[in-house]
Amino acid sequence: MISTKWVQGINLEEVFKIRNLVFGNELNFDSSYIHDEYDSFGKNVLIYDSEKPVGTGRLIFKDGKYIIDKICVLKEFRNNSYGELIIRMLVRKAFDIGAEKTYVCIEQKFQKLFDKVGFIIVDCEDNLIMVKHGDVGGHCSR
Repeated sequence: MISTKWVQGINLEEVFKIRNLVFGNELNFDSSYIHDEYDSFGKNVLIYDSEKPVGTGRLIFKDGKYIIDKICVLKEFRNNSYGELIIRMLVRKAFDIGAEKTYVCIEQKFQKLFDKVGFIIVDCEDNLIMVKHGDVGGHCSR
């Protein structure tokens, strides 16, 4: 059974555990990427598979924009559309709190995932900057 939960500010242990496993252990990112100043007010979604936390993502408000970041799914649970579900939930959260647009800055290899949800490219420098206008539609996973 798949379930979700929103966490913010405190009680981020499960979020940090997933980020550490994916960003730290698997991708060898610096710890400053795993935890930052936006953790105290960012809205985080957790995805559970049979009550086990398997994925997370965050929505922040920065420089007047709603931005999705820190999306990660444990390796053994990928290819189950959990990443797409996380993105859809974050876009819906942004829309529900008043966002007309939701942004993301990603590596090009993740473009197809965001295309599925209706994001379009608005800038392409080192990474892609994509935007989603309005709310999500369609199914959360296939």
